[in-house]
Amino acid sequence: MTLENELINKSYYQHVIEGDKKGHPIQILGEMYMDEKKEELPDFSAIRFSQGEVYFLNKDYEAAIFKWENVENELKPWALKNIADAHYEMDLLAIAEDYYRSVNTESVVLQTEVLLQLFSLNKNLSKREKAVDLIKNAVNLNPDYSGVTDIARTFFEENQDWDNAVELAVKEAIRTESLSWFKVLEEYVERRITVNIEPNYFKEALKTLFNLDQFRFESLAALLWNSYRQTNLFFSWLKEINNLLLGIDLETSYIWKKLPDLYKETYFELISGKFLIRNFSDLIHHHLTNWIKVSSASNSLISSSAVLAWREYFPSSLDSALVSKAEHLLNMSSHYQIGMEDALRLYESIKNWAEKEGLLAGEHFDSLIRDLKMEEHTLEELRTSKIMSIIRKVIKFLIEKRAETENALLDKIQWNEELLAKLNGIHHQLSDIEEEKAQAIKKSFGDFKDDFRQALLTKIPELLRNCSNLVKEDSDYGKIHIEINEEMNRRITHYMEGTAKQHFQDAIQGWIRDCEDDLKKSQAFLDEMSDSINNLYAEDKIALDCDFKVLDDWRRDVNRITRGMVHLEKANIIMRSTPSQLVLKSVGKLLGPLAKNKEKLQNLYKNFIESTDYNQTVQSIINPFIQQLELFENSIARDMNMFFTTPFEALNRAITEADEHINRNKEDLNKIRNNPENYRDPITLFELKLRQYEIMNSAGESISKKN
Repeated sequence: MTLENELINKSYYQHVIEGDKKGHPIQILGEMYMDEKKEELPDFSAIRFSQGEVYFLNKDYEAAIFKWENVENELKPWALKNIADAHYEMDLLAIAEDYYRSVNTESVVLQTEVLLQLFSLNKNLSKREKAVDLIKNAVNLNPDYSGVTDIARTFFEENQDWDNAVELAVKEAIRTESLSWFKVLEEYVERRITVNIEPNYFKEALKTLFNLDQFRFESLAALLWNSYRQTNLFFSWLKEINNLLLGIDLETSYIWKKLPDLYKETYFELISGKFLIRNFSDLIHHHLTNWIKVSSASNSLISSSAVLAWREYFPSSLDSALVSKAEHLLNMSSHYQIGMEDALRLYESIKNWAEKEGLLAGEHFDSLIRDLKMEEHTLEELRTSKIMSIIRKVIKFLIEKRAETENALLDKIQWNEELLAKLNGIHHQLSDIEEEKAQAIKKSFGDFKDDFRQALLTKIPELLRNCSNLVKEDSDYGKIHIEINEEMNRRITHYMEGTAKQHFQDAIQGWIRDCEDDLKKSQAFLDEMSDSINNLYAEDKIALDCDFKVLDDWRRDVNRITRGMVHLEKANIIMRSTPSQLVLKSVGKLLGPLAKNKEKLQNLYKNFIESTDYNQTVQSIINPFIQQLELFENSIARDMNMFFTTPFEALNRAITEADEHINRNKEDLNKIRNNPENYRDPITLFELKLRQYEIMNSAGESISKKN
């Protein structure tokens, strides 16, 4: 056992004790201590260090600490570490940590031991970040130290610290060139722990593994390839793996088992129409180069035909050496007939794309589909060439359809713009009509109301003045004012219930009929507008129906107002306490009994009744009724708004819809014009794949003809 191992295991005391001495180590070391005292220059450090170890092993930690505190020679750094260990055992962790950090040594082993102890201490204290830093420092300092990388791996995995776990596996795999670490890395990739790590992170590990074991290299490369396939790092992976494979010798005796299929699947995914050509075109040259390299002679037909098809559509993107190699491989291939299933799959992919793009409306394309569906029922009679011929027709149709689509969008935009202009024009007209009708109807009602009010203000005072004929010479002038007041109220009531009411009813019903006729004219105009709009739609899309329930509401309201006319409160007309009335009442009471004054009183009363100003009295009588008419008048504008609400709502919906159609069609048109590759690229790639199938079908024909 080395000296450092003895110090680590606290068995240094066995080295100090002489081999032929028998007895308990404490006794032996005590005797050695006494013997050392006899020396001229005694050095007790080794003995004290050893005594500390024995005390520690026997759990007498305080005694051990006391001994180690007095060590001064080259063992002092180890003594400090041991003092920290003793405090750790006594669960005095803060003190232990201070002692560990006080150790100053050039010994890598001791530094490693201190880091591992500090790691263990912080791990137990759940100080995860500190523990991570400490174990990483230990690995970086002394990765070959017994168990240090295993401790780190276990800790990272237990805490699901996958970034550090992957980093450890990659570094150790490269450093040790051990297949066991590559196996760990494979497990991480299989568990999709690495999917968010940039692919170039694994470059050196893959290069190292290629030189160690090509079978395991292919296995790890395939796992990474599939893990990145459905992520946004897939193109980065393709770039990295292709650059890596270009720099190593792939044409060895090893027969690649997984890479050829991965290259084929990826190539066909790239040209499936899911991606724009510009997004992957810079990958194609290296991809095709490596695909041919990993393909065996027996399966090189697909890769070589892919090269030649790509060369036809993008001649400048492939170098001549690659094309020459592909031509050679193709010429050496046996005659091959592309499978009917492959052709049908290509057709289905084109059809699905066309459906997604909304391009299946054309009768020409529909007929092609019907033709193929008919053929599918008799597959035994269907030739692959027939399918491929149909596919080429479909592609030609789609190329033509793009121009039709653009023109159709232009037509839709123009149509909706014309419709929108018409709808906005009608909307403005309807706003003018609403305002005009509201003003006209309100004015006509206001005129009627004022005329009727004036008639009342004229007729009722006349009725009241005519009450003067009730005054006779033999009238009881002490009570006549009461009788006349009663008669005046009776005559007003009779007039209001009879003549005035009838006149009001006739006039208001005539007004409502006039309004109805006028509003029907507005509805007729809107019906014409509806027909005009629906002619544009070529269907009954819009109805501008006004709400004639407003007229029913008006009839109900005027009936209520009319009923209010005949429920007038009794008014104090002649008995009001004006100075002239008070004088008249007094004179009547005083002179009434005197016969000689009766003629004079009669004339006085008559003159009073005939000359009185009844305007204020009449105003007070008719005001409640007139106020009801004014409320009705003020509600006319609101009612007109309700009358036209439904047409406005229908127009607003149509305007919004037309505007949305315009914006949507303009967006679609801009997509086509600004990004023509969104449409052009998938069709180009469908043509490319079809051309590849045609090249594969023609493979080996020259050889077969010679034979």
